[in-house]
Amino acid sequence: MASNEIQAQVFPLYAVPMLQCQIADASRLNAELASLFLRLESQGDKHRDPIRRDTQYGIFESHFFLHQRPERPIQELFGFLRASLQTFIQGINQLSDEDMANIHLDMHSWFHVTRKGGFQSLHNHPNASWSAIYCVDPGDASAPESGAVRFHDPRTGCDMYRDPSIERMQTPYRIGPWQLNHKPGQMIAFPSYLLHEVFPYTGERPRIVVALNSWCRWKNVPAP
Repeated sequence: MASNEIQAQVFPLYAVPMLQCQIADASRLNAELASLFLRLESQGDKHRDPIRRDTQYGIFESHFFLHQRPERPIQELFGFLRASLQTFIQGINQLSDEDMANIHLDMHSWFHVTRKGGFQSLHNHPNASWSAIYCVDPGDASAPESGAVRFHDPRTGCDMYRDPSIERMQTPYRIGPWQLNHKPGQMIAFPSYLLHEVFPYTGERPRIVVALNSWCRWKNVPAP
């Protein structure tokens, strides 16, 4: 080995795991969900969560036990959401099938109907490990920023100085916010600590999404 040969390794520390998955043909399911959610919204406060959040404007937010409702399209959707989330958790934790069978996954879940001008300012989801958003209908706005979701880099100060040595770093090393526009049938899952916001929606057709917060516990605590 030459004396001036360099041996080096780059570690992807502090990466933020995010899951994106898609129901292949969600048009029938989404139409049924949209019809149901708009009907529930039309009944006023009966199905609205009683807590009014100062981060929201122009949004109908349902009660937080959506996954417990018996309607077939809701149960079909949450079959997909649960299976996707459990597969994700198992993979990134390298858990065995036996481990997964010993884990109980619980959640809060709700739907949002956002009308023209509605938005949600910067927030995260305390007291949960994983959150997810499923798109039923992204609405009809043509502006790229309309109803877009922006996730913010959780590494405080990572962008305090910018120069060519860091500005083009690729995933998982990139810095700064990440923005997406929902697509019908798409689910995004992310750590609940991650700050995010929804830009003002400019469309005429309601924007409809389902969201959840989840957390896990051992059914029987494994021996140390």
